[in-house]
Amino acid sequence: MVKAEWTLSEAARLLNEPQHRLIYLCEKAVIRPDLSDAHGRGSSRRFSARNLLEFEVALRLRQLTVPVGSIAAVLYALRAFETKVAKQIAGFSLPAGLRTAQAPDLRVVVTDEGRLYFSLGRGSASPTFYGGFDFGRLAAARRTRRRSKLSKASGSSLQLPALAEGRPAEKAKARVEVSVTRIARDLDLGR
Repeated sequence: MVKAEWTLSEAARLLNEPQHRLIYLCEKAVIRPDLSDAHGRGSSRRFSARNLLEFEVALRLRQLTVPVGSIAAVLYALRAFETKVAKQIAGFSLPAGLRTAQAPDLRVVVTDEGRLYFSLGRGSASPTFYGGFDFGRLAAARRTRRRSKLSKASGSSLQLPALAEGRPAEKAKARVEVSVTRIARDLDLGR
């Protein structure tokens, strides 16, 4: 049985991370609780399965010394990517859509040129790269959405065209790659 929501302390236990790290990511608006955010003394945050996946992706990127602002941009784009993929794969959602045996292999790729890509592959076929977003522009778009007081970034305005020719992410001199699919499969959502 998969739980539907987690408190901060439950999320910290499940992720095997101290609460202060998760609080920091929330306070920096890297993670936006889907179910309930803290509003003053005595209130609590409630997180969805997607939020737990976002925490894991953020924590892995932090281990690779990716700056918090860049991680926020990655997660903003990941939500937009989820929306676009759901239009192509009926019923797709994060993390459930990555936990099945037939799930696509989704990876976040950050290059030394300050670009963000998503790699989406199925089976033995070569993955398709999406994006090529400039982190500066992506972070500015994220800040603009936050200022407009939208509580949750749907990312519907973010364009995610497939890269038809060439594979710039593969040609980068250096890149950081995180398997969102592997993280989703490793999450123990039954606890």
